[in-house]
Amino acid sequence: MQAILSALLVGTGLLAAGVGIAIAQQVVRTTLRAQQRLSTLSTTVVEGWDAWFIGGFSGVTAGFSWLYAVGVFALWATAGLGLMGLGIRLITRF
Repeated sequence: MQAILSALLVGTGLLAAGVGIAIAQQVVRTTLRAQQRLSTLSTTVVEGWDAWFIGGFSGVTAGFSWLYAVGVFALWATAGLGLMGLGIRLITRF
């Protein structure tokens, strides 16, 4: 019974890490798409404060999105590693 529960915990941990990777990839893809749209808008705007604001806004938004992606991945990966650790600890204890 412990072997089945251990394998289930390890499998769930791997699944959690995979979910973290998938979510982070989606956030990065969306960020890159939005930044590309804003940067093309920035180049079409006449030089001045408008272009500076749009370019700066694009960079700040991209930075926050990258931080969010890293945070989400770190949380899911930590949860996955915790579950895998519990599964390994359970099987080695008995």
